[in-house]
Amino acid sequence: MMDWSWTELQALGVRAASGAQVPPAQALAFGAMLARHLADGGNEAPVTDALAAPGSIRAMAQTVEDLVEAASVTAKPVATSEQDAGRRALLISWLRGLPCQTEVSVMGDNVRADLTLSEPSTRSRPAHIAVSADFASHLNDLADRAHVPKGINAHQGGAGAGLMGLD
Repeated sequence: MMDWSWTELQALGVRAASGAQVPPAQALAFGAMLARHLADGGNEAPVTDALAAPGSIRAMAQTVEDLVEAASVTAKPVATSEQDAGRRALLISWLRGLPCQTEVSVMGDNVRADLTLSEPSTRSRPAHIAVSADFASHLNDLADRAHVPKGINAHQGGAGAGLMGLD
């Protein structure tokens, strides 16, 4: 097992999601969810599975966005259903990682969230999060896919800046 700080693990999750071809906004949210999931003792396997199927990450991000939007217009709890146990676990972590007061309950495939959007979250972050060496290596391998190596080609257009005349 390897100990990581919350920030290190979150940043690695963002880079790994980017390497798995997840769009930037969803990759950023995924990194925060990954840190919350593992800090709460969640299993690494659903994270690995989600990174292998980036469409599931986009779908979870959309589900969370839809739930937050629904919560913004009602004082009642909001709910969704997720049949896959791994994705359900990640969805719960994603909701618990929101920056607002969040109470989550689960009954079978149904996930119910009581989101108080006007109140900040009081959940703490642990000083360290333990992950397996294999899992950390897998995240680093994915993160390396998003890296643009130095060179003239990267300088001229690797990040798109050359197209805008900003180099």
